[in-house]
Amino acid sequence: MTQRVLILGAGGLLGRALRRTAPAGVELHCPTREDLPLDDLDRLGRRLREQPVDRLFLLAAWTRVDDCESDPERAFRINGILPGRIANLAERRGLPLVFVSTDYVFSGAAVAPYREFDRIEPVNLYGRSKAYGEGAVREASRAARIVRTSGLYGEGGPDFVASIRRALSAGGPLRVVADQITAPTWVDDLARALWVVGLGDEAGTFHLSAAGELSWCDFAREIARASGEDPERITPITAAESGRAAARPAYSVLSGQRAREIFGLSLPETRDALRAFLVGTGA
Repeated sequence: MTQRVLILGAGGLLGRALRRTAPAGVELHCPTREDLPLDDLDRLGRRLREQPVDRLFLLAAWTRVDDCESDPERAFRINGILPGRIANLAERRGLPLVFVSTDYVFSGAAVAPYREFDRIEPVNLYGRSKAYGEGAVREASRAARIVRTSGLYGEGGPDFVASIRRALSAGGPLRVVADQITAPTWVDDLARALWVVGLGDEAGTFHLSAAGELSWCDFAREIARASGEDPERITPITAAESGRAAARPAYSVLSGQRAREIFGLSLPETRDALRAFLVGTGA
């Protein structure tokens, strides 16, 4: 049976990966921002009436973490208020909704991977706006799947991997934060898992990110090694030394226990996924 899926945010990093990895039997509907602006709910409602779909994926978000600090109104509108309104529209039409969230909803004070039911306590504006969006989506839609992930990179960027490789090619030393631990995730791995959750029958919150954990500095050194560059060119610094406008969680690794138990999903280990990505791009 064909599943008609509308993806809002199909032009972004994850949206492009979902299009590449769509399983057989999925009919994709991927309007551009110009065709269907995120904040034009009347137009979205007409679209759903005139071109009915079976599932709705909401990927569109404002992910510039430092910029969110200086424009909280925009951050909460895009990441928080609109997702709730779209979820309400989906619920009224009986559409299961997939909403992609972030590891940045957590404080970073943990010493073990965060579980889906652990307390959220974001330390920056971006995380607070996404946490608000999660709450709004849960309140509006009983059929919502909220998927938290971390550190996405993949084909076409922009992302951390592309930035590090570009800097390495330019020559000279690099300074990368070493006191923030996470699990950078290849977007194609996430997309394949997201199709399983999105087309499945189980609602609720799920964590989908790469297995393992490492600092951004260690990840940058892995990028250097895999690219044939000297990892010692990368110097560790503290988050305080980075001068970023927004704080980041010191530890934001996610446990994927619920996705494993319900769907049998486990994403590959971070280093293995990085190598697979670079081999696939001919690096």
